[in-house]
Amino acid sequence: MLSLSLTEGIVAKNYVDILMAVVAISMALTPIAFFLNEKIVLPALSKRNVAAAMEREPDAVAEKNPVIIAGFGHFGNTVGRFLRAHGIGTTILDVDGERVDFLRKMGFKVYYGDASRYDLLHAAGAAEAKIIIITIDEPAKRLQMIETIKKYFPDLQILVRSRNRYDAYEQMNAGMLHIYRETIDTALRMGVDALKMMGHRAYTAQRSAQTFFKYDEQKLKDLAKLHTDEAAYISQAKEYIEELERIISTDGQQLHLTKDAGWDEESLIADAKNWVEKNK
Repeated sequence: MLSLSLTEGIVAKNYVDILMAVVAISMALTPIAFFLNEKIVLPALSKRNVAAAMEREPDAVAEKNPVIIAGFGHFGNTVGRFLRAHGIGTTILDVDGERVDFLRKMGFKVYYGDASRYDLLHAAGAAEAKIIIITIDEPAKRLQMIETIKKYFPDLQILVRSRNRYDAYEQMNAGMLHIYRETIDTALRMGVDALKMMGHRAYTAQRSAQTFFKYDEQKLKDLAKLHTDEAAYISQAKEYIEELERIISTDGQQLHLTKDAGWDEESLIADAKNWVEKNK
């Protein structure tokens, strides 16, 4: 555009030279500006937002229930709604102020505060409660909370969310018994559906998933002891994977030879329909 303006005599050459220099300088400075924004400006704003959120005083907990839920995001929300549907009283704690305000609009009684703090847990009735369900997002916070509960509320049973198996390793090494990996159930359910689409019987697919889950849970603790030693971990994990595949394959072959193979929902429905048609 500047070249055309100069050729057509619209803009004088001295102005074109200045504009060209401005364009060149701005193009050179733009990547630097993006870098400074990403590394300095945005982190500074994020820290300021976190600090502002921390200035909010924790709510005074005005109830005590047999179950405490720490963290009420998607995972904790599902657990909480399920328990509430069964008439189980829960005290809900969450450190995300915006989420707390939104959930209150949705009709949930949620208390704002850091559930890893002893004073808030005590106020929430941790000394009298039977179970605490830890579903907060940050793995480090979950471990911190586990240590606090073990120290001050040793009689409180802990059910803890685990994002993946490596998260579960840390929790097992912290002494946790009731660990719930959030991905494995959904992954196995997807695998079952895939098997059924490939022509496998529903009963066989469900049984294989149960076998997989049971074996994987059994070996998880053994692998937790090795997860910091990469060579030993890889060797043991490969052995377990091969062993699990043999178990499922053998079980499937045996199941195919037994009457159990016919006992799934689809075949039962089909048999019932045939019986009705024959006996009309």
